[in-house]
Parts: sequence; structure tokens; C-alpha cells
Amino acid sequence: MPINEAHAKICCMMAKKFRLDKLLLLAMIQVESAGDEKAYRFEPEFWQKYLANNPEWMDRNPKEVSASYGLMQLMYTTAAMLGFTGDGALLYDPVINIELGAKLLRRNLDQLKDIKNKKLWPMDIAIARYNGGTWRNPDKAGDLRMQDYVDLVKAAYWKVRKEVRECD
Repeated sequence: MPINEAHAKICCMMAKKFRLDKLLLLAMIQVESAGDEKAYRFEPEFWQKYLANNPEWMDRNPKEVSASYGLMQLMYTTAAMLGFTGDGALLYDPVINIELGAKLLRRNLDQLKDIKNKKLWPMDIAIARYNGGTWRNPDKAGDLRMQDYVDLVKAAYWKVRKEVRECD
């Protein structure tokens, strides 16, 4: 899908705010939602495993709190962990969605300052954690659980790089 100019401008703003690469944010959007602002994925297994019996979430609508939203396919619970307090529909807003996605990626990178893994790039770990969480990522052998996802984002990065000009 071609890059949406409005999304590119938002990515530029958020890249500056969170000290990230705009092209990386655009690549993640391509992988996560193919640029569809209204992308939505309900994850019933996530509800059953993590939220159904959790007092913080058990009284909430499973289709709202156990779902991924928007361009960067943010899980509602992840958005809440990052300070989001609205209803799920607000996560379709490109500015809110990209800002929270960038905030998560920056948080992942900042948490890696103390990790001593000579075999992986910190950005690869941060990207893998964006998709698969921090638990055992990397694993004890130093491998990423979400290496296929990282490879998809890197491939999308090189495609996006050909289409998008630098930030103004």
C-alpha cells in the first residue's frame, strides 16, 4: 500500500519527539496494518489467558481491552500501560496511535541500556519486543522470539525508504 502523506507527517513529528527513525515507524505501520487506520484484531486467547480473571480487566468488554487497534496495532492494555485512558475507539486516531507506538518503541530501546547481548542489535530487540513483549525476548540463548517479525519490518523499511522523503 502506498505511504499516506498525513501518516508520514505524523511519523516525522513522533520520530523527533521520541528520537526515532521516521522510516522505521512507517515500516512498522506497513507491517502492522498495511496503513489501515481502522485495522482491528480481537485476541480472544489473550483475554482468556491474561485478562478474564484479572480484577483490573474482568469487568471490561473483552472485544475492547483484548484487541489491537489502528495503524500500529496497539493492544489496548499496552496503550493503557503507556498512560492511555480513553476508550478503544480513540486508538484509531492516527496521532494518538502513532504517538503511543513510538512511545512503546522508545521505551523498549531505553530498557535495553543494561542488556549485554553481543549477537543482537538493540533496535532488533526493541522491534521484537514491540510485537512479542519483553518476556524471554531475547531468550536464554540470546535469540529473539520474534525474529520473523523483525525481518518483515526491516524489509518494509527498505521499501519505505525508496518512497518517502526526509522530514521537513
